[in-house]
Amino acid sequence: MMTDSTLDLLRRGYLFTANARRDRRSPREADAHPRYAVTLRLLGRPATVVGGSEGVRLFYDSTVMQRTGAMPQAVARPLFGRGAVHGLDGSEHHHRKSLFVGVLMDEERLQQLFAIADGLLVEALDTWRHAGRGIVHDTTVDVYGTAVMRWAGIELTQRDAARRARQLAEIVDGFATPVAPYARAWARRVACDRWAARLVGETRSGRRLPPAGSVLAEVASHRDEQGRLLDQHTAGVELLNVLRPTVAVARFAAFGTLALFESPDWRRRLASEVHERGSAVGGPLATAFTHEVRRIYPFVPLLAARAMHDTSFEGCPVPAGQRVLLDVLATNHDPQEWESPRTFDPERFLGTGAEWSDHFVPQGGGRPETGHRCPGELVAVGLLALTFSRLAQLDASLVRGQDAGWSWRRIPTLPRSGVVVEL
Repeated sequence: MMTDSTLDLLRRGYLFTANARRDRRSPREADAHPRYAVTLRLLGRPATVVGGSEGVRLFYDSTVMQRTGAMPQAVARPLFGRGAVHGLDGSEHHHRKSLFVGVLMDEERLQQLFAIADGLLVEALDTWRHAGRGIVHDTTVDVYGTAVMRWAGIELTQRDAARRARQLAEIVDGFATPVAPYARAWARRVACDRWAARLVGETRSGRRLPPAGSVLAEVASHRDEQGRLLDQHTAGVELLNVLRPTVAVARFAAFGTLALFESPDWRRRLASEVHERGSAVGGPLATAFTHEVRRIYPFVPLLAARAMHDTSFEGCPVPAGQRVLLDVLATNHDPQEWESPRTFDPERFLGTGAEWSDHFVPQGGGRPETGHRCPGELVAVGLLALTFSRLAQLDASLVRGQDAGWSWRRIPTLPRSGVVVEL
């Protein structure tokens, strides 16, 4: 019987699957040279690791895989919330997902969000100039959180919005880290659930009047397949599932700033692009740079599904009911899928369509409209591209001596200093 690897996952973090492949393969599997497949035991049950283009296609095949019951509740509940879209399948998932596709993939609405975020970011960078320095992660948590709440139709003072954004950031920071961070994440989850449910209730009663078509208005009025309003708690959870992932993108902003200041040529190119286009929003070079940041730096380590039918991967049997784990980090760094995968090279995303390839899965794979890929990716990419464009214009440098390293064993990880920039 296999030894349970749950504690090993907690200890090794992003390095877990690579070590599992090394440690768990049988001599027969080693002879067959599977690239990803390895079966291990997590939370007392077998699980199979998949990856690469073939693994992504299997993982997102809705005729074979389902999400219901796939993510351990100890992780899913603090991160996504009870009743969230992430745990649904079939027509119920497609119907609920349409809510998010409608509000997060509409070009006109997205441009409104980016305009709000750009104004807030310019203000924040002015504050940096007066102070002589700023912390990228902390600043972008406040900017992204305040922007998405204002855009979502939630009226708050900038100070209160930033406070809520930091609570959402603490949910992300602690959902997979035992003891104090996990306890803090749960406390913030409970507080934010109550707040979001109250916003929904006030909107339904008419005491709060968000703009028509705003995220808050759409969530509060959304009905299930039977025509029933979502219960107030679930509607609040789904509201947070727009706000929280937007705040989480601040982690990529910190990593990407390191890449920006370590790539002077790209920094010049992004600054020139803003000057030539007269806008920091939506630049093709900044977008390609953002995709490469999302590919190369750690964010989501694994995604989970369950096999509905007996299947196999790389010759490894996967019986019905078994958990299947998509190795996100390894797929994004696969040398058989990417040329020089450890080299930071945004050129690979310039006019190539690589951002929609099966082997690019920084926040999931497949198409957002029809599968489980996050429809908020356009929000993430747009906010990050805007941020890198604005940072490229600064006469600034990274503060010397800061600890900008990160732990590969902590999920999710972040540069320890938050990345401090000096002007």
